[in-house]
Amino acid sequence: MPSALKIPLTHRSAYLRPIEEADTQRWLNYLQTDAVRSAISWRPQGKEELGNFVNSTDLHKPGAQVRFAIASISGNMLLGSVGFHSISIPHHSAEIAYDLHPDQWGKGLATEACREIIQWAFAHALTRIQATVLTNNQASVRVLERLGFELEGRLRKYRLVDHTAHDAFMYSILRA
Repeated sequence: MPSALKIPLTHRSAYLRPIEEADTQRWLNYLQTDAVRSAISWRPQGKEELGNFVNSTDLHKPGAQVRFAIASISGNMLLGSVGFHSISIPHHSAEIAYDLHPDQWGKGLATEACREIIQWAFAHALTRIQATVLTNNQASVRVLERLGFELEGRLRKYRLVDHTAHDAFMYSILRA
């Protein structure tokens, strides 16, 4: 992914750009807050793990991923992240994932960032985008439903979170 790539948002305070090494400490700090941990299953252990994650984008490998920073226009500070994992080029599909610093919740930023990245992905040949969300994460459910994702079902005991299996909802959106 070119480092100069920037995807504008209609949200006045942010844009999408590649995640940079300098973002990893702020990203780790908010991913480890209780508020965020209660809503996601991902548990990165340190800056090195996030750095490896950031540098592992390769769309030609099975299970590929791509992730963008949601950055503030003023100050270029990381506000969150959005992207895709489990990308399948042969099947034209991927799974969307996103997170936000708790200070940014309730501002419409996740919805707008997801809307832009979905349009970008559909323009780059994806046909299906899916999302799995823990059943207790109603804020994320609202984001997906606002974007036109349809509920496909409940995946029982799908995600292991802190050694406990949790149910997840499976949503998808298809390119028109």
